[in-house]
Amino acid sequence: MFNSENKTMLRQRAAKTFSIAMIVACCSIPSFAQKIVRGTIRGTVSSDQGQVVGLRVSAHNLNYKLWYTVFTVKGQYTVPQALPGKYEVMVYEPDYDSPKSPVQLGPGESKTVDFAIKKHGPAPQTEQIEYVNSMDEMFPPGPELALLKEDCTGCHADIRSIGGNFGHMHFTKEKFMHGIEMATETGPGFNAYAIALGRTIIDKNQKEMLANYLVKNFGPGTVEKQLKLDPLVVDEEVASKMIYVSYEIPDLPMNSAGNVLLAPMVDGVIPQMDPPEKYHHLGSVYISPKDGDVYFTSRASSSILRLNPRDPDASERWKNYAIKGDPYVHPSGIAIDKQGRVYWAELKTGMLGELDPATGKQIRHALPALDGAVHEVVVDKDGNVGFDLIWGAFFGRMDAQSRQIHMYPTPTPDNGMYGLAADQHGNLWGAGWQKGTISKWDIDTESVKEYNVPNSWGQVRRIGVDSKGIVWASEYESGMLAKLDPATGKLTEYKIPVSGAKPYEAWTDRLDNVWLADEAHSAMVKFDPKSAKFTFYPMPQPHQSVNKIQIAEDNTIWMPTRGKAVCAGVHLYPNGYTAEAPPMP
Repeated sequence: MFNSENKTMLRQRAAKTFSIAMIVACCSIPSFAQKIVRGTIRGTVSSDQGQVVGLRVSAHNLNYKLWYTVFTVKGQYTVPQALPGKYEVMVYEPDYDSPKSPVQLGPGESKTVDFAIKKHGPAPQTEQIEYVNSMDEMFPPGPELALLKEDCTGCHADIRSIGGNFGHMHFTKEKFMHGIEMATETGPGFNAYAIALGRTIIDKNQKEMLANYLVKNFGPGTVEKQLKLDPLVVDEEVASKMIYVSYEIPDLPMNSAGNVLLAPMVDGVIPQMDPPEKYHHLGSVYISPKDGDVYFTSRASSSILRLNPRDPDASERWKNYAIKGDPYVHPSGIAIDKQGRVYWAELKTGMLGELDPATGKQIRHALPALDGAVHEVVVDKDGNVGFDLIWGAFFGRMDAQSRQIHMYPTPTPDNGMYGLAADQHGNLWGAGWQKGTISKWDIDTESVKEYNVPNSWGQVRRIGVDSKGIVWASEYESGMLAKLDPATGKLTEYKIPVSGAKPYEAWTDRLDNVWLADEAHSAMVKFDPKSAKFTFYPMPQPHQSVNKIQIAEDNTIWMPTRGKAVCAGVHLYPNGYTAEAPPMP
């Protein structure tokens, strides 16, 4: 038998052994409970030409595979609460040459890195270009203009549009006629998915009218026309607060030409895009309501990427789900239901994908006897899955219980749904890209109603609904934001106050501010409906395009990256780190 003294000694020995084991475990295995002591990188930026105003400074943590991006205020910058490790720090601006400065930041340390940069300016312009202030200046008046706006400018209005703009074509009448016939009859050569205007009736006389107008204003011998693009003047008071944290995506395998190879998916075949892509190209983003992980569609790898932003281990935070069954599907929109099931839209195959991340099981739902490109997907309040067709102009809906799919055409043919949102009642709202409308699928009547957006010139790209049921949509070509009150049918348009703006997104935050992604100025733009004020937040990389964003519960913003050398899942803290929005990981 043990006496009380022996029992006490054994308890003390066991407690000591347990404590030592716990210390060893905590030291050898990183955990979220283990606090990482952060540091600070700061410094000054000076230029050989002019004043330094709102320049972006990027600090690349090579150990954690993170990029912190901040902006200068009065020539100074601060990267707060940076994870310790090895860094490369640089001023990241297109018109400046900046060195990359190595920094070793220890826990709790503050390091100073100053930059003296040289400005080289943009490349000299070699072509004669006429810059215009608006779409009305781009396209002279005439009896053909209404038909052009209705059927053509959704794809061919400005230089950044699909297929190029009329302003730089300089085609003969015969070539313009050939292009019109491609768009309406044989299908455009650059689009392998479907005929762009396959259901729109344009008779022979109308085609003749269009060709005559185009050759007169944009034919051989005419000067190239482009919309004027004013440079963005950074508001340092705004920029000094904001912080971007970008999570690097692991490299995909590449071939000898430096082009990304897609993951093997069907019988060992490794497919590749045509033309091939050299960088990752993320499509849409969605935050899982189940666990807070962030999901992206990846065009270059034909897969779904999952990011755990809380994980400090760069080798473990990303997971790739290759889409099975087809060599290449061109995944686009993405949404997640309350159970964590992931849904994606397939542009190339015209199917609706479904993934259970817990098991890895995938289902790809074929649409009922319809050809088209599925572009966006949403989940409504009851778990029903809505989607839209960009080529084909349909709303679609998969019932949460029966899993049956029903399709609903838009009244206007070839309306090109390019964005989707579900409101509080379960109605679906779509952006009519080719014909310039806001469209509503009504859950009670199962019918589609359209609202014309008068100044859009087509290209209503993305759409969102705020907490009061007000619908917001971006007007990409005209640089405007549209507001629709469904209760009254009243539509209001707000002009973004900088020339050449190209809003790609319109998504509302928890305070009912509307966030736009201005592709032309590489900036996020916040619109306050109460004051009608626009505030600009420059992107973390120059010339960065973002086509879809997602607002987190803490009112921070997640966005994908596409077509950039540094491709990442990007997290914007508009007001910096706060108690409600602390840094991750």
